[in-house]
Amino acid sequence: MTLEERITRLEDIEAIRQLQAKYLRCLDTRDFVGMGECFADDVVSAYDSGSMSYNGKESVLAFLKKVMTRHIPSTHFIHGGEIDVFPAEKGVTTAHAKWYLEDYLNHLIFLIKLHGAAIYDVDYRKEESGWKITKIGYTRCYEYFAFRGLVNILTLGKTTFLNKMKIRNEQQ
Repeated sequence: MTLEERITRLEDIEAIRQLQAKYLRCLDTRDFVGMGECFADDVVSAYDSGSMSYNGKESVLAFLKKVMTRHIPSTHFIHGGEIDVFPAEKGVTTAHAKWYLEDYLNHLIFLIKLHGAAIYDVDYRKEESGWKITKIGYTRCYEYFAFRGLVNILTLGKTTFLNKMKIRNEQQ
């Protein structure tokens, strides 16, 4: 690689890190307009090993708006960031990253607390306006639930919290 190509690659990696941080900030602050800026129009989600999959920006945002309400304050942290940038093929530069996710969610109505970990798999495409997420999803490592501090549940590798919220919201 030339020096210019290496610098461009490093700039792309930093832009992807900032994009992923913006996505999580927007998720935790419920800034769905800002989150929409993170997604390509043709984004595909595969949350919880693909059990919560949606196609297209509007569909993904509608799902997130439904499950990530103000009644569920959250904090999402990403660590690491194994980012691979792939050279332009047919004029399109893409990238893939694996991120270690640690999240905390607190349901204010049902008094449920969740602490979990997952591995995010995210694909990106460099567009004229900058990097965009084209595919996003995670596979759970574990979830730890506490209900009013009396009962605790540990699940390994399977998201149950968002599924329960999704089912509850669909019934309303």
